[in-house]
Parts: sequence; C-alpha cells; structure tokens
Amino acid sequence: MEIVVRGKNVEVTDFIRDHVTKKLAKLERFFKRILDATVHFYSERGRIKVEVTMTASGVVLRGEGDGPDWRTAFDEVLEKLERQVKRHKEKLERKGLLRKEELVALEEVPGETEEMKVSDRVVKVKEFVLRPMSLEDAILQMELLGHTFLF
Repeated sequence: MEIVVRGKNVEVTDFIRDHVTKKLAKLERFFKRILDATVHFYSERGRIKVEVTMTASGVVLRGEGDGPDWRTAFDEVLEKLERQVKRHKEKLERKGLLRKEELVALEEVPGETEEMKVSDRVVKVKEFVLRPMSLEDAILQMELLGHTFLF
C-alpha cells in the first residue's frame, strides 16, 4: 500500500510518518486490496484535524477526526476506517464478489486535490476519474463516504 502523509500548519516528522504508516498497514490484515492512502494533518484553532482517504478495489474510504494532539486525532480516524473496511469486506463477501477476479484489477485513484489561488482566496478543487458503476455500487460508495448523493 502506498501511503502519502502531508501537513498544513503542522510539521510532519519522520516519527509521525512512521507511526501513521505502521498503523495503516495493520488495516491490510482486514482487507488485502487496499491500494493507497493519503493522510492530511491540519491545525485549526489549536486543535489537530486529520483526514484520511483510502482506495480499496476502486472504492473510496474516507475518515475525519480531530483532537488536541495528532495521535488522538489519528486514532479516532483509524477506528472509523477500520469499521468501514470491515463493513466493505463483509458486503463483498455477502454478495459473493470477493472471489471474482475483476475486483483485483487496479484502477486510477478516484480523487486528487489541488489548491489554487483565486481572487486572493485558497479554493480546494477536486478532480475525479469517472467510471461507470451499477446502482448497487453507487449506493455502496455513498454509504461508505457518508454522502447523501452521488453523480
């Protein structure tokens, strides 16, 4: 699994990077098809906020957490992601899709973010690689991300 750790107003040390890599690697024992993970640390109003986005067999798993320090915030996100990974794996097992070979095929990373300067404000722009999906896949994706709609 490829893991990218970034910080905004937070210095990401080698210790933090190693800790995050070790903890996220443990998620692979639940589901071996996790392709990559992106971890963002933010500092807002004296609290540390963590956002983790993972791609597993074409499905995006995402979690957010905050706390007084980076470790508390990251542990909160890790618990959320662990529940999502287990739930996703159970759904695939129930549908009998876990053994199909097309799930192994690697796909493009669905979302990358980029910051741009627009009229003296920083705006977050997301780009997604669109792929056709069935209604069941779309519902599963919405549930995993916690969204109320999906285009």
